Amino acid sequence: MIYLFGAIALLVILDSLRGYLKAKNKKRYLIQLFVGLPLIILLLFLFGPLFVLSPIKIGYSTLKTDNITLYYPGNSIDMAKDTMIQLKQADEMNRQLYKTTYPMPVVLAKSEFDMLRLGSYPYAGGTGSELTINIRPGRMTTGRIAHEMSHRNLAMLTGKSIPSPNWFNEGLASYIGKMDAYKKPNELQADLRDRRYARDILNMRGILGSAIWLKKINIDKAGGVLYGQSYLMVKYLFDKYGQDKVYNFVQSLKNNDFEKAFIQSFGMTEEQFLQEFTNYIQNYTD
Repeated sequence: MIYLFGAIALLVILDSLRGYLKAKNKKRYLIQLFVGLPLIILLLFLFGPLFVLSPIKIGYSTLKTDNITLYYPGNSIDMAKDTMIQLKQADEMNRQLYKTTYPMPVVLAKSEFDMLRLGSYPYAGGTGSELTINIRPGRMTTGRIAHEMSHRNLAMLTGKSIPSPNWFNEGLASYIGKMDAYKKPNELQADLRDRRYARDILNMRGILGSAIWLKKINIDKAGGVLYGQSYLMVKYLFDKYGQDKVYNFVQSLKNNDFEKAFIQSFGMTEEQFLQEFTNYIQNYTD
């Protein structure tokens, strides 16, 4: 969602430039622009997706422990304490792979509108971005929180806003969150047989690939297959090569692009891996 707001900001800038070029009274236009833009930016910090960066957090209180900073609405301290227990458990689940975790700002959203204004998909139980993790009280399990934390930890560890293709990023996050309820191997085998299996999953990378991923989830209703398949693909790597090997691969993403690091770590291309994994699923027996 943060990319959407970035795109909107770019459109606003371009439209402002177009307006300036067309304005008959350019001085008056600039005055209006320089009054209006700071107001919009202020609103983005106070009530929008830049909320977590604002030194003033209207209507929110703060609870902090170790690397986790929780911003919660009003005086809901009991809800905040319960949420912090989940956050600590999710943080520990991440430490088992990442060895350490990074500063983790978390915002509790009260409604779908809050999720939207904070830069998240409104109907989700929680989402993560480069700036923060936004969650809905009562809608997020510890595993799902660990999932969102993994996205942030992977980005922080590698220093990249898009550290890996969606299949690995989502699969790793689901693996860390122990979210094995999406698909069992025999269920994915049925998807393969019935042509629901995502043979093009490797192509969903980068900004455009993320848009395709979201389309398949929200429009094509293929979220169960995508998340289940990506989870099982990453689990296959852990089962075959072990946690240390996967951890070393993740570490290597700091200085290498994903495809090169994957070949160096596992001795095969992503395409060869997908074929091996597909063969495993096709021949899977309980």
